[in-house]
Amino acid sequence: MGEPESILLVQGFAKDTLEPILEQAGLSVVRARNGKQAVEQVQKRLPAIIVVDVTSLRIGRQRLRQKLRRLTGDLPIIWITDMSNGVEESGPADFYLTRPFSPQELVTQIRSLTELRAGDLVFHILERTVYRGGRAVRLTPKQARLLETFMRHPGEVLSRRFLMKHVWNTDYLGDTRTLDVHIRWVRQAIEENPSRPVLLRTVRGVGYRFEVPPTSGEEALEAPSALEEIGPPPTMMEGLLPES
Repeated sequence: MGEPESILLVQGFAKDTLEPILEQAGLSVVRARNGKQAVEQVQKRLPAIIVVDVTSLRIGRQRLRQKLRRLTGDLPIIWITDMSNGVEESGPADFYLTRPFSPQELVTQIRSLTELRAGDLVFHILERTVYRGGRAVRLTPKQARLLETFMRHPGEVLSRRFLMKHVWNTDYLGDTRTLDVHIRWVRQAIEENPSRPVLLRTVRGVGYRFEVPPTSGEEALEAPSALEEIGPPPTMMEGLLPES
């Protein structure tokens, strides 16, 4: 459970490969050298963020964007371009970095896009760790993806179908016990009283809604006394969809 979430780097053969820059910054990197490999990697496991060096690829940016967006939804994607590429169709989760840029610019943008804040709740996606009130909890991959989905849609009612599709990549709704169990675990990580949730609310007959917690100074950034993990005993995992 302690492994960090990865960055998917999509970069063809280039003189200034970005992989060493990211690894020197302590980031976990998975490399894809073309659009096909990028799609295959996303299908294997959803990364925390995708970095695409458009200037090193033969496939057009728009075509690759369509392929990745079908699989990733609103996952952040950083598109590295040069002045000749221009900016075509884009969405709220598309971000651009134009050459030339410094290594620190890229690392800073990655870290800013993988840290979510809502009131006094802070979630570091790459470490899968959520902070609130001096408490730190490390989440499993699916718990992390579920919390990330809610935090990227604050105040919105998210249906069970939407959550199953975005977190487990399935349209099957015959048994949503997996979702119910993971909702309970996320509540244990972020709620003061999980049995009476005020942040992750149930909307009966529809789904769930994430309410932004109030801000209470810098309390969420205090050093935690211990790193907790919200995880099930092995018997509870039987019959649930896989974590990774």
